[in-house]
Amino acid sequence: MKRPAVVLAAIFALPVVEPTLLQAQATAPKAPLAFEVATIKPEDPSKALPMELRIYPGGRLVIHGHELRGLIHEAFNLTTGRVLGGEKWVDTLRFDIEAKPPEELRDSVPGGEYAWFGIQDPQERTMLQALLVQRFHLKYHMETQPATVCLLQRGTGPLRLQQVEPDLYTRAEDGTVSPSASPPTGMLSVVGGSPVSFTNTSMARLAKALHCNSQGAPVIDQTGLPGFYNFKSARVVTDDDFKSGEFADLLTEALPEMGLKLTKAPGKIENLVIDSAELPTQN
Repeated sequence: MKRPAVVLAAIFALPVVEPTLLQAQATAPKAPLAFEVATIKPEDPSKALPMELRIYPGGRLVIHGHELRGLIHEAFNLTTGRVLGGEKWVDTLRFDIEAKPPEELRDSVPGGEYAWFGIQDPQERTMLQALLVQRFHLKYHMETQPATVCLLQRGTGPLRLQQVEPDLYTRAEDGTVSPSASPPTGMLSVVGGSPVSFTNTSMARLAKALHCNSQGAPVIDQTGLPGFYNFKSARVVTDDDFKSGEFADLLTEALPEMGLKLTKAPGKIENLVIDSAELPTQN
């Protein structure tokens, strides 16, 4: 009969954690994600470099030839036409950006990215948002409205996409990382006399390029397909095709051949409205 008393004594002998300390640990705010160092320069037109966006392994961001509106689209992961307002220079002046994340984040961006448009890594997008607010003094607000959106989903037929692993960077024996000869990710082609095709393209990037409706509602990727893919249609695009449809329409028409489909669903359209912005501060 004495054994239960021993058990109870052991339970009540557990150390007590101070409630105030526990609460402090639970509510301690995390430091906001931000680049450790960044340079922003006006584009030098004499160099005649193509517009591009690179994220090197380790998270170093290099952007060439993007205007502020385009940078906002990338930072907030918005589709074309969803950034409203702003002065004329927001669309005409182009900038080159190079930025490095804090050392503690460099292991979390191991693979690197290379594209003309689109940032896959959410940490990089968050840090770019902070950079635009800090250096361009960007002030904005979001507006949403209910709308019919489209969901990119697997179709009923076989999947006719070739999964690939883009080899975007090479690493030398001394650890130096350099761009490879690989083309950028997200290359979509709809050209007269050629098939509808894309290379090194993620489903999220494909969704952004598709046409949902005349209101420009977003297409949301729900395929569950990770990574990057190549595709080439059996049908060749003719010049007459462009008389009745645009790039996105012809790409959308090729979805059944890919083994994909669009499904309409209730959702919302989200716009970012620029309240004010300034030319970037000195580096």
